[in-house]
Order: sequence, then C-alpha cells, then structure tokens
Amino acid sequence: MRFYRKINSLLIVLLLINTTIEAKESILVVGGTGRVGSEIVKILSAEDKKITVLSRSNNNYSRLKGLNIDYFKGDVLNEKDIERVFLAKDYDVIINALAKVGNSPNPHALGQKHLIKWSKKTGIKHFILIGSVGAGSKQSELVSDIVWSMWKDILQEKGKAEASLINSNLPFTIIRTGIVVYDDTPATGNAELLEDDTIVGIITRKDLAQLTGECVLNGLCFNKIYHAFDASLGNAIE
Repeated sequence: MRFYRKINSLLIVLLLINTTIEAKESILVVGGTGRVGSEIVKILSAEDKKITVLSRSNNNYSRLKGLNIDYFKGDVLNEKDIERVFLAKDYDVIINALAKVGNSPNPHALGQKHLIKWSKKTGIKHFILIGSVGAGSKQSELVSDIVWSMWKDILQEKGKAEASLINSNLPFTIIRTGIVVYDDTPATGNAELLEDDTIVGIITRKDLAQLTGECVLNGLCFNKIYHAFDASLGNAIE
C-alpha cells in the first residue's frame, strides 16, 4: 500500500508541475495597436502568451495582422469601458503603452486611475507602465526648455500616472524612455534598463519591446523605475 501511495503522490506532483509549466500568462496591453504597444504585443505573442489588446480605435489593427490575440475597443477615459474589459476575462499582467495621439484627450492620468482601480479589484500580479523621462509636475533638468514648452501637458499627466501607480501597492515597473526611434530600425540587442535616473537614452521601439517583455512577472523588475538606454545609440544629452 505504501508503494501505491508513493506512486499516487508522485503522479499528483508531476501533474501540478506540468500544469504550472503549461500555464500561460494572460496579459492586457493597453494601447496595444500603437507604435510601441504593437511591438510589445508582437514580442509577447511570439512567446505564446495569452494577449488581449485594448485600443480606442481600430485604425492600426493592421500592425498586428496575423497574430493570435484578442481585441477590445474602448476608451481608458471611460471607466465603464475599463470595467467591461476587466470583467470579461482574468489578467495576470497589465502593460500600459498609451500615447496621446493628435487632438485626442490626454489619456495618461485619468486613464491610469481607471486601470489601477480595476487592477486592484481583480488582483493583477504586475503592472508595467511605459513612461517618459522628465515626467512630473515641474520641468526636470533633463528636459530642455523647448521640449518642456511642447510637451509640458503630457509630461505632467504622465507624472500623475507614475505617482498613482507607485502609490497603488500593486507590483509595478515603470520604464521611462527618452528618444524612441519610431521607424522600423532593427533591434540592436544592446539596450538595457538602468536605474540611473540621470540618463536620457535613445532606443529602438523593437529593443524597448524586448526589454518590456523580459520584465513581465520578473521579480527583479518589481517596484523599479528604469530609464531605457542603448549605449550603441548614445545618450540624448551629453
């Protein structure tokens, strides 16, 4: 009888291990059809994750053509839309890659507030925010007068989004970018995430996506604020 008990116990352990190995993380990418968000989705999809994309419009779905992912159309500024997305399925990770496009309302602060509220309600395990160097209520010494005059409103709203995430008690990662090369420049493979907050780096969107994917549910990235940097492309300010 002891022999059979041991065999049964071993089978249960093996079953649990196998279930753990086969389990796929469920990830919601907000702004997943955007220039950065779509690259993040491609990286995660290649890793066979369960990906859901939330986008305010379907204008750029072509960027994700052929990928096995789910879509929701919704506006982060409308909490009812966010409630619908979070109640429709369970997510392990949220990646916020939102961007203000054209004359559309600034989505960063209020949108982040709604996302955090429903992330806490549903037990999200990791929240990753793609931020910007210089985000905050006041002009950073890393931001020139010209840049501040052009992007002040966005940087201030992004600062509020960062602060609300830091104070949310959710496991978080903030990845700040300086200059993102938005064309189809190939990944260099030299990019890294640094905790040095004096750096204004240059990075390709493909490298940024790769680094973001590597942080998903990675405990080493929890509760960290990084500046994305690629030494091969140089520092944006010398």
